[in-house]
Amino acid sequence: MKKLLILVPAIIIILGVLLFFFFVKPALQLKNDLIFIQIEANSISSALQGQNLNEAESKVVSTKEKLSTLKIDYQKLAWVGKVPFVNKYYQDGLSAISAGHALADAAAIGIESIQPYADILGFQGKGGAFGEMTAEKRLTVALDTLEKIEPNLDKINEKLNQAKTEVDKIDASRYPATVQGKPVRAKVQELKTLVSSLAGTLSEIKPAISFLRPLMGIPSEKRYLLLFQNDAELRPTGGFLTAYAVLSVNNGNFKPLGSYDIYSLDAKFGDKLKAPAPITKYLDNVFSWHLRDMNLSPDFKVSMDTFLENYGKVQDRGTLNGVIAIDTKVLVDLLRILGPIGVSDWGNFSAENDKRCNCPQVFYELELQADKPVSTIKTDRKAMLGPLMQSILMNVMQSPKKKWPEFFNTFFTAVQEKHLLMYFFDPEIQKATETLNASGRIQDYEGDYFHLNDTNFGGAKSNMYIKQNVVQDIKVDANGEVTKTITIDYRNPAPPSNCNLEAGQLCLNGLYKDWVRLYVPKGSQLVSSTGSEVEVTTSEDLGKTVFEAYYGKQSPLRPEGKAQLTFTYKLPFKIQKGQEYKLLIQKQPGTYDNGYTINYNSKETDFALTTDKEIKL
Repeated sequence: MKKLLILVPAIIIILGVLLFFFFVKPALQLKNDLIFIQIEANSISSALQGQNLNEAESKVVSTKEKLSTLKIDYQKLAWVGKVPFVNKYYQDGLSAISAGHALADAAAIGIESIQPYADILGFQGKGGAFGEMTAEKRLTVALDTLEKIEPNLDKINEKLNQAKTEVDKIDASRYPATVQGKPVRAKVQELKTLVSSLAGTLSEIKPAISFLRPLMGIPSEKRYLLLFQNDAELRPTGGFLTAYAVLSVNNGNFKPLGSYDIYSLDAKFGDKLKAPAPITKYLDNVFSWHLRDMNLSPDFKVSMDTFLENYGKVQDRGTLNGVIAIDTKVLVDLLRILGPIGVSDWGNFSAENDKRCNCPQVFYELELQADKPVSTIKTDRKAMLGPLMQSILMNVMQSPKKKWPEFFNTFFTAVQEKHLLMYFFDPEIQKATETLNASGRIQDYEGDYFHLNDTNFGGAKSNMYIKQNVVQDIKVDANGEVTKTITIDYRNPAPPSNCNLEAGQLCLNGLYKDWVRLYVPKGSQLVSSTGSEVEVTTSEDLGKTVFEAYYGKQSPLRPEGKAQLTFTYKLPFKIQKGQEYKLLIQKQPGTYDNGYTINYNSKETDFALTTDKEIKL
């Protein structure tokens, strides 16, 4: 008995020592390694944001060294890989480390590729100074640089695909939702999604690089129809077609050839066409189809094909090479970088907040010039687009090179968030643009699909104030049949404007009237709906089933008020037990951070919809 009393503590001590040296100590070392790697990774991001390639390159080197140390330290726990159940988590760790190495290699190749051209791209690096040059020359050299970098994109893509292969081995469902209140499973899934997105994005970008030079008018001039979509008056493709300009690009030199009010174009077009049903039903006293109302399809190309066909009846479209549409966010974001600018004959514009509307000053001035009632007839009231864009482009091209990365980021963000849409008549260029999801197309998708499209038919500029939240409750029964209930809450927290024409004030926030369409998988069946003033109809468009509703004539969304619509429908396919549920949500152009909640199998996912989003559950 005495021997047993002595032996038990001895065994415990020995096990404790073994546990310390073979598990606790390695685990603590791994924790220190991971903290260091996280710090270095954040430093890489900070250095790139600070446009310091030398610092970023140094941090990539130290990160790779620490990843090698981490792998050695991790292998001290190799015995865990032979323990049933736990071995899967050990293998996940190996996959994550291998993915980290591949991502660091990709970053190293990217930085090494850019270094010789750092100066022209606005970075601090080892590249020689290019000296003073015109804005057009700088852009030409930048495009030449991208073409020289292009061969290395294959090497980067190879490393990104290696990282994707490794993280694909990790099963996020094995991990608990939270540990001590901190999310775990979501972080693992976020890592997988990020790596997959990086690999996919580079594959999409590479084909587009070869088209950048011809798009910029090198070696021959290109002309684009530039459309301004007022997102405060939301329409299917992103906003009311307020103004247009013809933009020439020749060897990187941008030049507006004319800027016009959309109403002056419609005056030439006249009442040639009878308005389609949605306009006669929902727009008061409008019986003809005007060019300004022709972006009725949520698919930008489809809308532009209709618009251009009729535009060509009053204007020469034969010299055009494409259409570029922008909304107010593009102007505001550029002015945030540039600061206030002056536009001859039109005044000064900035992104600073204007207390008259609690919105950017440039937005208020555009609305003031366009829509404020005046006692005299004023032609081309909305024709400031060309001069404003010319002034902005001139300031961009003449900006210090250190600001160029900010402009590139603004451009890519505007494309991703659908505040800038492009349609090119060259089939190959258009194909590349669609691959980048820069053309506002309604996409085909294998799985569940959702696109909410709102159309402001007579609600002033209320969309600049309206907040929207969408809840999708998804139920799968024992047979795999899927029933979805969509609840859309609209809220306008702002006070009303004085919309009395006799008052002569700017009517921004008024009674909101909304033509609503839900694009869902083809074959979906509507079960019930609430909130619509008209009977919800079911039709087909763009390969989808469409549920159409409307509110506003009897019960508009009032300033400081609320409105709600619900739709319950069955999907045309079943989800079997254990099968992955996939959902693509396509954002409407011109919308901002609409709140989304997905309830599936008693699990809730919340996010703001800033771009198209694919969800896998």
